[in-house]
Amino acid sequence: MNDEDYLAHTANEAGNVQPLPVHLRNVAEKAAGFAAPFDGESEARVAGLLHDLGKFRLEFQQYLRNERSKGSDTHHAAYGAAFAFNNNWPCAFAIAGHHAGLYDLNALQTLLDPEGKYKPASRLPELQERFLRSVGALPENVSLPAFLQGENFSELAVEFYIRVLFSCLVDADYLDTEEHSLGHARAALRLADVCAELLNSVLRERESKPRGGPVNEIRHRIFDQCLFAAEHEQGFYSLTVPTGGGKTLSSMAFALAHAKRWGLDRIIVVIPYLSIIEQNAAEYRRILDPRNKGLVVEHHSAVPVEEDDEEPQSASSQRATENWDAPIVVTTSVQFIESLFASSPSKCRKLHNAARSVVVMDEVQTLPVHLLEPLLNVLRQLQSNYGTTFLFLTATQPGFCHDTVNLSGGFKPGQVKEVTEGTGEIFQVLKRVRFERLGTLDWNDLASRMSAYRQVLTISNVRKHAFALWNTLRETVPEEERDSVFHLSSAMCPEHRLRTLGEIKNPRPGSIRDLLARGLPCRVVATQVVEAGVDFDFPAVFRALGPLDSIIQAGGRCNREGRLVNDRGEILLGEVFVFAPTEHALPRGIYKTATEHTASFLERLGSFDLLFSQPDLFGKYFSELVQLADTDYRRGRRSTIQEDRTNLRFREVAKKARVIEDGGTPVIVPYAEAKEMIARLRGRIETHQEPHFTYVHLRALQRFMVNLRQTDIKRALAYGIVTRLSAEADIMVLEEGCYHEHLGVLMEQRPTEDFVT
Repeated sequence: MNDEDYLAHTANEAGNVQPLPVHLRNVAEKAAGFAAPFDGESEARVAGLLHDLGKFRLEFQQYLRNERSKGSDTHHAAYGAAFAFNNNWPCAFAIAGHHAGLYDLNALQTLLDPEGKYKPASRLPELQERFLRSVGALPENVSLPAFLQGENFSELAVEFYIRVLFSCLVDADYLDTEEHSLGHARAALRLADVCAELLNSVLRERESKPRGGPVNEIRHRIFDQCLFAAEHEQGFYSLTVPTGGGKTLSSMAFALAHAKRWGLDRIIVVIPYLSIIEQNAAEYRRILDPRNKGLVVEHHSAVPVEEDDEEPQSASSQRATENWDAPIVVTTSVQFIESLFASSPSKCRKLHNAARSVVVMDEVQTLPVHLLEPLLNVLRQLQSNYGTTFLFLTATQPGFCHDTVNLSGGFKPGQVKEVTEGTGEIFQVLKRVRFERLGTLDWNDLASRMSAYRQVLTISNVRKHAFALWNTLRETVPEEERDSVFHLSSAMCPEHRLRTLGEIKNPRPGSIRDLLARGLPCRVVATQVVEAGVDFDFPAVFRALGPLDSIIQAGGRCNREGRLVNDRGEILLGEVFVFAPTEHALPRGIYKTATEHTASFLERLGSFDLLFSQPDLFGKYFSELVQLADTDYRRGRRSTIQEDRTNLRFREVAKKARVIEDGGTPVIVPYAEAKEMIARLRGRIETHQEPHFTYVHLRALQRFMVNLRQTDIKRALAYGIVTRLSAEADIMVLEEGCYHEHLGVLMEQRPTEDFVT
């Protein structure tokens, strides 16, 4: 075989093959560019050159030409990895796992055993000779970033460096493969090119906000403080502002001004997983990207991709996985945190784009307590070694103090800079509600109380409670007001939730925000999805007993604008009622622990009002909670996450570092225009005008996805009510009869009215 005949990929739609030397050089340069922000370009370039060294084997070339079946003879990742491993280069992990995922150290040693399954010792010389003739001389050494040398060296720093290097290689490989498949590269959108323009858009939005009155003045003052703080050096910042203080706009002003000052590459907004991130993304798009140029990308769910030792030639869904290549990314804490600890290529792909970024962590008190020790360590590394600035956003700042029990990696005094001044005064000015604890209520009692209010919100802890209360409330209110009863939960896809909620500006007629604005009856039953950052305003809120921060956040949906007055024009406080459902089911784990701790903490506190006059009390609550829940627990295993990281057990870490035990599997639901999109993707004939399934399709479809737990997925498969989108896109689609127009995904429980003819 001639040197020019070695292929990396078979013919694309235009009939062009990709020569292996071209692919290796392309990936090397892309990976080096990704690694430049942390001075890792030397090793990243080497990883790109070596990652497909095994494709020079004749057996793999026969496989590409359909002359041989896939098997151990066609494996290719071990050979470049063996070359790197023999030189003690960390990129050996990245090369070996660029399709199968990062290996644990002992598994990598087995894979690369000189006389093991793939026999790299005897096969490497021939591959090196072919590489030399086709590409050039293999490198003899690599230079490491300064933070891995001398006094700066630490085993945990090496572990995280391998992860980021792996991310650079995988993204470069995916992008070059995608470019070959589609015949063109993705459009490059750089924050540096639009940062000044976006900051001006935020400033114009701020000027459109009303002035006058203590609340508006506080909001403008916070905005100005954010702009001032943004000029300071990179590091950790906190923005402690009660709900309704304008955190969303002010934090984006900080992020853009800070990125402009320090030439940073992107802004990543991290929203709690139990929240409606689509509202924040829609608001950012309205202000920053009204023409929908792709400046703002929202990332809800990670589509599962089957990882394998070899590259499936038709795995377009793999190449379509999210890589956060936009100037502004709005994502969930699940996607962000699990990307820091994942081992799979599809999940790790985006990690390198957190370097040289501003990460805005909204409602930081909701970070999973059981992951705090490893998480804070990684955040410190991103900040000190990878040029990332963090802004912690909350109304109830937990502090993450160094002296907190079980939190040895916490921050020392002065390491996190507070943006706002006069926090106590801000809390007093923005106090707009009073809290009252009720006893135990059943759904009939609660529905009766809700129906007495023209506009009211109830937040439950679990979806089945929201379903039951919505059903009961629909039977309780007058028949002519049934359409004023709404449901919001994670059983609905993001687009469904957003349309039910309504846009902040000019909401759709009949939506929640529309009815609230017009003073019409509006009663909403929701889960925790509405607590973090959802901008709507009810005179009364009922909240099932839950974690203290959730209760405080629920209060932020009540009298948000401080407009409640009585008949004489006197200012009134909104009412927030905390109740215990008769059927007091709770999500397992830390949520249950935090709820039980809240009950005892409130008994000792005596009055909710103290939380507003003494906001530091929340730090006390959090410290006590940390003592009740290990911050890096063993879960019955022999080692903690930090111990596994130290010993380079990447797959063990990925198993343990889950935000929630069963994060679910995303399924496309047949809601609104998703029906047409599904039909078009399934039925089209592939042409140059209609390319394969790509990241563009995935970004559009994720607004119509719902995460189903594994038990629900198994049941759906058994019932035959989910099917694959297409042969090339291994994503599941739910049948129409299982998606309710008000409640979202329903496979068993159905409203009583569905059975009334």
